[in-house]
Amino acid sequence: MLRQERTTATREQLAQQPSEGTGPRAAARDAATGARSRGRTAALAAVAVLGLAGCGADGRTAPKPKPSSTASPSRPPAKPGRLDLAHLPAGWSLVAWPALGQVPVFGQIAPNVGSASAPSSDVAPVGEAADQPTSQLANPNAQGAPLALLVQHYQPDWLKVSLPVRPNGTTGWIHPSDVRLVATQYALTVDRPRHQLTVFKDGKLDRVYPVGIGTGATPTPEGHFYLAELLKPADPAGPWGPYAFGLSGFSDVITNFNGGGGIIGLHGTNQPDRVGTDVSMGCIRLRNSDITELAGLLPVGTPVTIT
Repeated sequence: MLRQERTTATREQLAQQPSEGTGPRAAARDAATGARSRGRTAALAAVAVLGLAGCGADGRTAPKPKPSSTASPSRPPAKPGRLDLAHLPAGWSLVAWPALGQVPVFGQIAPNVGSASAPSSDVAPVGEAADQPTSQLANPNAQGAPLALLVQHYQPDWLKVSLPVRPNGTTGWIHPSDVRLVATQYALTVDRPRHQLTVFKDGKLDRVYPVGIGTGATPTPEGHFYLAELLKPADPAGPWGPYAFGLSGFSDVITNFNGGGGIIGLHGTNQPDRVGTDVSMGCIRLRNSDITELAGLLPVGTPVTIT
């Protein structure tokens, strides 16, 4: 277990990816750099196949799978300063980047039937529950992207995290010594009735975009999620546009799409005239210029609330 180390930071210190090193000092150092990716270079990683639910589909036909690559942006140089991990600035969130190939998860808990979130408990595992993991998460994930986990609750010895697994809203606990921490000052909301995506920065409204969402038969699920990965489709003029964020959530009605598990995506489109309507099989569509702007702005790990 780790001893507590509390630190403080300025709001301008941001970074997309963690630096080398683990443990509390490394975690505090990495968290102090946050999450901005303007002016980045794209480092293409393992080839993946987009398995996002309904990406590019109109509810009647599904596009053929297209190879894509994980877009892993370079990290800006860290600036001096420290961040209080237990008391983040308003609107900020912690994101954990595991350093292990298999990440042990303890005390995993799924939401109650009919609920969009897991029971609210910030009590860390103790006794046998702290010794025996309930599951293991692969790193990289099934799409070949580095695993990232949104931190819901920070303790010196434990991190409660959102898990990118079914059912939506599942949470678990991991050890801080197994991850590197960064922080993001951004958060998103998707208002389905208004077909609107809103970006918040430091807890304040920053910008708004129109979006297409799922149809009545294949709805975009509501709940609390996060941007789990950023993919760069092989054909930027294709049904997914130039970029596609995979969310930590899954379709409630589609369990398999293009060889994937029905992951909900936030991506571009080759049907810009249908943005602002109920059009997809669950994914959230933006105009290509808008998703390109967001891909250069938002770090993986950014919280997403869908209402």
